[in-house]
Amino acid sequence: MQNLAGKTIVVTGASAGIGAAAARQLHAAGANVIPVGRSADKTAAIAKELGVEGLTVDYTNLADVRRLAGDLLERCPRIDVLANNAGGLWTQRNITVDGYEQTFQVNCLAPYLLTRLLTDRLRESGGRVVITTSDNHKTGKVNLDDLDSEQGYKSQKAYANSKLAAAILNREYARRYPELGVADFHPGVVASEFSRDMKLMHAFANSPLGKPMRHFLTSPEQGAETLVYLSGTTEPLHGGYYVKSKPAKPAKLASDENLANELWEITSRRVGLVA
Repeated sequence: MQNLAGKTIVVTGASAGIGAAAARQLHAAGANVIPVGRSADKTAAIAKELGVEGLTVDYTNLADVRRLAGDLLERCPRIDVLANNAGGLWTQRNITVDGYEQTFQVNCLAPYLLTRLLTDRLRESGGRVVITTSDNHKTGKVNLDDLDSEQGYKSQKAYANSKLAAAILNREYARRYPELGVADFHPGVVASEFSRDMKLMHAFANSPLGKPMRHFLTSPEQGAETLVYLSGTTEPLHGGYYVKSKPAKPAKLASDENLANELWEITSRRVGLVA
């Protein structure tokens, strides 16, 4: 591990779970952490704990992502690590104010937009981008004609598809910006508030009947360890996929360059950027 002292690290989804745990660990390692979350109260609580100033963002609104990027550029003369950790899944198919399916926007479009808007600052800083994906991406598919899950919405399927799309874009980003360190990782099946919209599953996991299942879950602190490792390791990161801080094999589609180019073009248009 390199010395993280003085490094400026932006962590999204930092108001709870893996993001909050990572923010604490990175802060303890000496980094200048900027926690970003959706909940103003929860983000403020983490920021106060760390003695820093937090920022908020609503990933269901791309205009707010642009506002966040502007705030970060104004506040941070350098960004050493952008940790795209925010994400979610929802039982019902919801459409955002931008007209896109919510799971796809939150897990793929919004972090893509934020990353692109901060790219110049990351390049000036010799920075890196770390994305929390999931092993679920291996069960996903990317139908370029149905990115918004209009053809039969299923929450777990939409989640897996969005994480695969994020993994594909991450590798394409690494190819287009080889001077940056880029990686994504699987944090494990984490016991956190992540699936709070999945009411029945969340209630069961926290009930006496679900107690045995919790023994197989990863704690947020354990889930954050790979994010922290990728933020500080001296090994080069070239779009690799990691599990438990070690290189792992991603889904075959995650390395499909033709699919990546097409998805990059579509995603760029959707968020209002030139590919």
